[in-house]
Amino acid sequence: MNKFVDIPKRDVDAKAENAWFKKCRTSRVPFITLKSRTKFADVHWDCITYPNDIHKIFDSFGDKLRDDAIAIFMKYANKKSEYTANRYLVWYKSLEIPKAKLAAAELYDLIEQYVAPSWA
Repeated sequence: MNKFVDIPKRDVDAKAENAWFKKCRTSRVPFITLKSRTKFADVHWDCITYPNDIHKIFDSFGDKLRDDAIAIFMKYANKKSEYTANRYLVWYKSLEIPKAKLAAAELYDLIEQYVAPSWA
């Protein structure tokens, strides 16, 4: 299974994003999207595809997940890059496209590392 979906620029009706959302919800995996522009891309993760009780799992780790997500951002960021991160959402903005893809895959692995053992 892919770790993220690269949303096409022409996905104005969000078909690709909605299909990915459904797949992530059904598979219970991180919902990570990558939206590319010409040179830069944004990476977004939201816990929205998980059941409502997932917050308890994320809360149990305190700020560790957020801090680990920020560490991934710092690894791939440039001067234009920005981030938003908390226990339930991570958003990297303006990463160079190749680095954004690496960051998205690494973010997926990070989220899975936190969630999968709780559901085993």
